[in-house]
Amino acid sequence: MISVDDYKGREQSYVKHVLLEGYLEALIHKTASSYSHIVYVDGFAGPWQSASEEFKDTSFGIGLDALRRAKASWKKIGRDVRMSAFLVERNPMAFSQLATLPPKYPDVTIKPYKGDFIETIPKILADIPADAFAFFLIDPKGWRIPLSKLQSLLAREKSEVIFNFMFEFINRAASMKDEKLVAGLNELMPFGDWREKLESATTSEERKAILTDAFSTCLLQLGQYKYVCETPILRPSRDRPLYSLFYATRHDMGIEVFRDCQVRALEEQSKTRAVTKVGSAEKKTGQAEFFHSLHDMAPEDDISPLLEAERKAASGTLLALTPTQPSSILYKDLWPQVLARHIIRRPDVNKIAAALRADGQLVFPDWEKQKRVPQPDYRVQRALKAE
Repeated sequence: MISVDDYKGREQSYVKHVLLEGYLEALIHKTASSYSHIVYVDGFAGPWQSASEEFKDTSFGIGLDALRRAKASWKKIGRDVRMSAFLVERNPMAFSQLATLPPKYPDVTIKPYKGDFIETIPKILADIPADAFAFFLIDPKGWRIPLSKLQSLLAREKSEVIFNFMFEFINRAASMKDEKLVAGLNELMPFGDWREKLESATTSEERKAILTDAFSTCLLQLGQYKYVCETPILRPSRDRPLYSLFYATRHDMGIEVFRDCQVRALEEQSKTRAVTKVGSAEKKTGQAEFFHSLHDMAPEDDISPLLEAERKAASGTLLALTPTQPSSILYKDLWPQVLARHIIRRPDVNKIAAALRADGQLVFPDWEKQKRVPQPDYRVQRALKAE
């Protein structure tokens, strides 16, 4: 398990890795129940700035540990799932470190690829068995990625992807007229009228929404995904987004697990930023005695208001997506749509649905006695308004 102690001065990477660790740990284990071969692909493996000799604080280190734990867990009950890791790196010095990994993980098949990720995609796809499920991590050092050249990889049916969208740098580049920057952004976000929308944006929040919506749409279209979600990663000591992690999946289970991991990562980000801000203030003033109580001096919790707002919005979405009597929708088809639109966990959606039923706003004709939350095959209807 990763530790924040290994991320001094790069707390944003810690939050990113909390999300990645939770996601891979849960999804690899669950997916291995249906697939006999799991492949983890890291397109820009590094390693960079690792504080651990065993690379525990790197994306590929987290991926390898998740593969190993899932394999061991299933093997205990007699299921032998093959686990593979394809690690791509073009920097010779970094690649030399990847080449030392295979003997350390005899239970995982590790294939290091030396070269440019995009140029290596055809070989990667050829090396992934047709019956395997693949998890793609695209976490480049820069932002200039021609997204259309990733289409063959993104469109692979049995797969999911996490893409690091370097928001701060992209947002800055979008304000410049340099021909190379313009061309690079057009390659990263090849569809939509996002440039025209940016010209009329008046706030930083509007700009962020325009850029992240544009990338989400491009990712959705090229990969033909069912769901695409974005997680903002903020600067440790400033209230500004540094980058956005995009997750894309074609499965309801994927969106459910991701939202769980996302909420936990955002809660951890809130704690980490509070500690970092206190430390920064202490360093600037040189008056440590004023900061002996973290609870007294730390900034207010910046995640609880967001999650509460998301729950309120989810309640409205749940109602809006439910057809009015006598029409109905199955609950198993309803809750994933709510999760796709809001940062909320499935248990919270269940509680909201039960509360709306108690208020008489939703009707569940199949609700069984002693059930506290709706079951997947329950029909859901929006109650007719009283005349």
